Amino acid sequence: MDQMMIRVKQQDEEFSIQPVKGQSLLASAFEQDVPLDYKCQKGNCTRCRVELLNGEEVVNKPTPKEHEKLDGELEEGYRLACQTVPLK
Repeated sequence: MDQMMIRVKQQDEEFSIQPVKGQSLLASAFEQDVPLDYKCQKGNCTRCRVELLNGEEVVNKPTPKEHEKLDGELEEGYRLACQTVPLK
């Protein structure tokens, strides 16, 4: 059986990313030619902000950087792709 794909939405476009344990969604997107917008890759700029449509149960909890940058948007399902890492 295929591993679950994580669906994200960025700027009204939806993308599927095959999660890789221990690798950020942004890094996995690079390898899979998923055209996510990004800049700093460190969680400072928020350009890689995505809405997590599924897979919340298989990724890490929001990081301190995400709490600082996204604040109330975390409850709405938004994450930073560079800070979101699958745990399985």
